[in-house]
Amino acid sequence: MSDKDLAAGVDLTLIDDVERMVRGTAEMICAEQPDVPQPESLHDLDSFSMVQVLLELENTTQLKLLERFEGFEGETFRDLAEFIVRFTAKDDEQQEASEELREQTTPV
Repeated sequence: MSDKDLAAGVDLTLIDDVERMVRGTAEMICAEQPDVPQPESLHDLDSFSMVQVLLELENTTQLKLLERFEGFEGETFRDLAEFIVRFTAKDDEQQEASEELREQTTPV
């Protein structure tokens, strides 16, 4: 399964969709490594695999995950999905506010 397949139809505002994408990405990364069992949670990933998962998710979603990951303390795929949904919503709000400000300050 490619990263494009994992991202197809994923609504970054829906935690269940994002959780499936995160889980699928982790399973894909682990399947590519010899003698690495399929993960049941993020806790099952070593640091190398976790970075690979984050980079793959960045490629899939076009989000900057690795630089925001420092404050993340979750252990489950759902925790990471909620983290992604939360900062995606925050980014969307900031972008909308910037666009509104631009419209208000643009001369007619």
